[in-house]
Amino acid sequence: MKRIISSIAVCSLAVCAFASCGNSSSSSKDISGKWSIDDLDNNSGIKNGGIIFKDGKGSVYADSSSILHFEDDGFNVSGTTLSKEYFKEDGKKLTIDVSGQEMIVMTKLDDKDGYDGKYSLDGGLLYDGIKQGITKGSDEVPDSINITLEFDGDHSEFVFNDLFDYKTKGDKITITGYSAIMDLSSDGGTAKYKIDGDKLTIKGSKKSETFTKVK
Repeated sequence: MKRIISSIAVCSLAVCAFASCGNSSSSSKDISGKWSIDDLDNNSGIKNGGIIFKDGKGSVYADSSSILHFEDDGFNVSGTTLSKEYFKEDGKKLTIDVSGQEMIVMTKLDDKDGYDGKYSLDGGLLYDGIKQGITKGSDEVPDSINITLEFDGDHSEFVFNDLFDYKTKGDKITITGYSAIMDLSSDGGTAKYKIDGDKLTIKGSKKSETFTKVK
């Protein structure tokens, strides 16, 4: 999962360079909700991210505020602002194009005024690089990835929607689809999980991850 979150920052840096511009313990509690990974310690610039479990579908999110956000005079990519002269707008579709190279292609999904709001990330160098990064080394490479981006002032958040399926039974969680998300071994994507208050621990045969409930 850290590889997925880190790939967002790596790709955004590449785009920038290219442009050169309770307290009880239980193992059978409901796992649904938004969970922040506790030890996300890297040099990606992303300080918060984690996983969302809902109705048998798993998504991954990452706070990308420090590397991607709109400004009054353009779009900030890892500290470099691409001015609005690089924007191409067609209805709700926004393309950021530098010298004929599409950096980001996204479509607005709501009716908020201005550039704030929720978008689907549809293409461009950022999308291609993220897809390549998160599927590297996996035998289960999806044809496309449902990625949304939400902007609110200087805040932005990526969500990789419905990246995998999951089911729980007793103290076990089984992940199918893009099961490499949890870095599990070849044990059918099954790991043990435990919820203790607002803490979730998922332990596979290779490694363990700890999360804190967000909502």
